Amino acid sequence: DLGDIICETNVPRLMVVPSGKVPPNPTALLQNAYFNKMIEAIKNIFDYIIIDTPPIGLVVDAAIIANACDGFILVTQAGRIKRNYVEKAKEQMEQSGSKFLGIILNKVSESVATYGDYGNYGKRDRKRK
Repeated sequence: DLGDIICETNVPRLMVVPSGKVPPNPTALLQNAYFNKMIEAIKNIFDYIIIDTPPIGLVVDAAIIANACDGFILVTQAGRIKRNYVEKAKEQMEQSGSKFLGIILNKVSESVATYGDYGNYGKRDRKRK
């Protein structure tokens, strides 16, 4: 029963399904028909479902999960992951049949974040005398 695994949080209307213990063969569990049935049942209850997966490339779990979803978002760390790796990861996920929704770039420094800001474009910090 889904009611047994869906947990409320301190955030109103935000609920989670914890991963629980890692089974001996997670890939086999994800390829089981019950996983797809669970996803479909959850889709009927909630407006949005976010599934956190292992990193792409280490295991095939992300591609299997993405195939059961309406789309995927890549999350990457600024300055750590090379662009060509992100592009390959995107292509790999699209090959699973999932729709690419976008990228979230984590840990962006403020100086990089404001560089392309229209209002600040071309300006430099000036010391006041």
